[in-house]
Amino acid sequence: MKMLFVAPRFHTNQVQLIKKLLDEKHEVSFHVANIGPTEDHSLIVPTTFKQSKLSVIVEKIFGKGASTRKNYFPNPIKYWQVFKQLNPEMVVIRDPYKLFSLMAAFYARITKARIVFYTQENLYRSRSWRLRLKQKLTIRFFRAAWMTPIKSNDISGNNNALKYMYYVPLPVTVTTEEKFNNQIANEGPKILMVGKYHQERKKHLLFIRALSRLKNKYQFTATIVGECATPAQQLNLNTIKQEVDNLKLTGLIDFKQNVPYHKMADLYAAHHIFVLPAINEQYGVSVNEAMGYGLPVICTDTCGAKFNITNGQNGFVVKSDNLDDLAASLEKLISDYQKLTQMRAQSLQYARENLSADTFYSKFAQLTRERFSIAMN
Repeated sequence: MKMLFVAPRFHTNQVQLIKKLLDEKHEVSFHVANIGPTEDHSLIVPTTFKQSKLSVIVEKIFGKGASTRKNYFPNPIKYWQVFKQLNPEMVVIRDPYKLFSLMAAFYARITKARIVFYTQENLYRSRSWRLRLKQKLTIRFFRAAWMTPIKSNDISGNNNALKYMYYVPLPVTVTTEEKFNNQIANEGPKILMVGKYHQERKKHLLFIRALSRLKNKYQFTATIVGECATPAQQLNLNTIKQEVDNLKLTGLIDFKQNVPYHKMADLYAAHHIFVLPAINEQYGVSVNEAMGYGLPVICTDTCGAKFNITNGQNGFVVKSDNLDDLAASLEKLISDYQKLTQMRAQSLQYARENLSADTFYSKFAQLTRERFSIAMN
């Protein structure tokens, strides 16, 4: 099948998704508004388009909409020519309410391509009547399906799910048993955190202060990985490093910047615990990536991926911005190596059963079969 993805950028959380589609012999193209600094283009090179003059005016009036570029769109006539020539059979569109997304959706409607909208929202979330009506009308007008990689463990709210909206996980690499045997050395467990250095909500300082509480009781080391491509990011990184010095954690925490996606696998595999203390994390694919390498995960109760965590089995869900809760959960993991080893195995098993490329493809095939009567298997 000839498939087109339209999104603000080619986020690394879609690499394994694209890989699976290519492995299944689908023809995949990717249209984006901009290119991110740490993207992986080894499988597919996304296509960008010159911004239209009208879009420039709209952005000056209403703003760019941060990295999502909600008011960006290319020249409508030139993009129509590209779209018509490509003639995709299915178009997967990130967030239908961005102007570029709406343009692609209308063109797909005209060419009778199947449309799948993709957002990161809880499938079972409570919706106002206005939002419910808006989404229902969007699905009906474009004759679309809608997918999200987030759901709650409590399905008592399944009546909130919209017709033709489906849970489809974003797949991650799941390591083999042979590569999973990463023993804990004399320096103790290795703890990994990932978060862009310029975003205060990632809570780097909270993580560092939690480690400070434990440094005199247990052996451990930590690695913090983040994007650092702007002066503002560098300034915040300097502040974070200064806090490490102030708390006398120098030597226990290693900082890495702008790690390419293809090198993250080695980092996950070299660690034993993953922590994402960020608040209001819309999804948090790094949570799932870590589990794919057998790492128990600590994330917050405002992280979209929290539904993948069962407390005490493959990690812990802690209260947002709560130092006591974060430190206590870290202590449970680094104080009992036998329990940590058990949780690592359970984390890997969960990823294998729920987050693999095969699981994604099965769920996506269910969507296309039920909504469009298309068999992809």
